[in-house]
Amino acid sequence: MQRKQQLIFTAMILAGIGFFVAAGLIGRTDPPDAALRIPGIEGLIPERGDEVLQQQRVGIDLEPGYVVRSMTISSDARCTTPVEVVDFGRYTEGLNLFIYQPDEGKPVTQLSPDSNCARVIFEDLQRPGELLDVEWSFTVN
Repeated sequence: MQRKQQLIFTAMILAGIGFFVAAGLIGRTDPPDAALRIPGIEGLIPERGDEVLQQQRVGIDLEPGYVVRSMTISSDARCTTPVEVVDFGRYTEGLNLFIYQPDEGKPVTQLSPDSNCARVIFEDLQRPGELLDVEWSFTVN
C-alpha cells in the first residue's frame, strides 16, 4: 500500500510540473518587442502596433541611468513628418518614465487618424554623447 501511495504522489508531482511547462509554452505566443532588446528601454507607450484613441499618451519607460534627449511624433507610420514634443512632456524621475499627452496648446493636439510614429532619442549617462534611438508605430481608431 505504501508503494502505491508513493507512485501516485510522484505521478501528481510530475503532472504538476508538466502543467507549469505547458503554461509557459502556451503563454509565449507573442515574441518580445525588438525595442525591448535595445539597452536602456523597459517599455514603450503605446506598444508597437497597438490601436489607441486620439488623446492617448505616448512615451517611453527607460532603465535607470538613461535620459530622453528628443521625442517626436509623426502623423504617418514611417516617422517622415516629425513634430518635436520633448519640451511638452512629463518626466517621472523615480520611474524614469517620459510621457507626452496630446492636448490643446501643445505641438500635437491629438494623434492623427490611422498610423502614427513616435521616435525617442535617449542617452546613457555612463557614456555621455553616445545617443541611442528607437521608433515605433501604432494606429489610432
